[in-house]
Amino acid sequence: MAVIYYAAMISHSGLIRIFPKLKSEGWNVKEFSIAQQISVLLNKINPVVRKMWETADKKDPLNFNKVTQSITNNLTKEGEGLKEVFESFLLEAEKDPNSLILVTDLEALHPYMRIGSIESGLQGKFNVPTVFLYPGVRTGKTRLKFLGFYPEDGNYRSLHVGG
Repeated sequence: MAVIYYAAMISHSGLIRIFPKLKSEGWNVKEFSIAQQISVLLNKINPVVRKMWETADKKDPLNFNKVTQSITNNLTKEGEGLKEVFESFLLEAEKDPNSLILVTDLEALHPYMRIGSIESGLQGKFNVPTVFLYPGVRTGKTRLKFLGFYPEDGNYRSLHVGG
């Protein structure tokens, strides 16, 4: 099944205007918001751990590395992380033969991880047309530059459009 990276910035209002057109063409659009899913995962963190983060942050408010690493660890936790949440979403979407997944808000992954690590972990599991609205620029046939300032990454095997 097709996985497409649409390399362009698109506003949420622009995205909302796309939905009716896709629906009129027979697609049942299912949005997977990375920002919403990160919020859900972070809200599940044990309150004791959250309190430890707050205490550490108050002691050294400019030490972003510790907080960033703690959040990254939670988002990539084996069996409970963002990849697993997305995999469950894919499996649910497979039940509808007219599903089309739009993955939005990829910029929320910064600075914790990049979408390529999730996509590669789900290689062979995309059985629904999936479009990643990629915030960045295309710099070659298979190279993307996340947010326009990360180094180029040529590990994206999917079709690239735009940018």
